Amino acid sequence: MKKTIITLTILFTFGFLAFGQVTDPLISKCAINAGTNAKYLKDFRIQLGKAATRSELRYKANMSLWKNTKYRFTMCNAENSNGQLILAIKDDTNKLILSSFDKKTGKIFSFVDFECQKSGIYQISYDFTNGQQGSGVGVVSMIK
Repeated sequence: MKKTIITLTILFTFGFLAFGQVTDPLISKCAINAGTNAKYLKDFRIQLGKAATRSELRYKANMSLWKNTKYRFTMCNAENSNGQLILAIKDDTNKLILSSFDKKTGKIFSFVDFECQKSGIYQISYDFTNGQQGSGVGVVSMIK
């Protein structure tokens, strides 16, 4: 009887741990793309339909960032996305600090590094190029 209880307890524990480890493959892939020197902090799962008008980036979230810390923002698209995921970071005065889209050249970067100069709440915004519909993930990591 004692062996049965111990066996069931072990099986239940391993079963519980196995289900607790399930992650989204896109998030895992994107976190790996951040590099070996990056420590995962947070992810944003973005799914947007086609925009009626092109204006500001549509997905917005606030995040606390710390002075003298280097962050890496990595963007990954799902296979069914029409557009490419882009990022913009604004400070508390709504000033654009960083973008993964270079308006001059039209180049879109799959990741951008940001060395925070002032602790505070920053607005992290995502969208797909030209307001297209898409699904993707943005991963925030700290660079060691």
